[in-house]
Amino acid sequence: MIIFYILSIMAIVAALLAASNKNLLHSTLWLTFLVVDIAGIFFYLENYFISAIQILVYAGAIITLILTSVMLSRRYQDAE
Repeated sequence: MIIFYILSIMAIVAALLAASNKNLLHSTLWLTFLVVDIAGIFFYLENYFISAIQILVYAGAIITLILTSVMLSRRYQDAE
């Protein structure tokens, strides 16, 4: 049960840091940590399928898309 509380506190901290960070790259990295942490909670609750989907879909695809768009928009912003 203590593992659940540790994962929950880490998820809350990651969510707060992702929402309050002014740097978009750091915010996206904290969001990735949040997604992996939530997958850890699902794994601890023995819901292995949702945990695997969380990692594959969110951390694998959506976070990569967000990171790519942040990196591309940052380059365009520096050119001005």
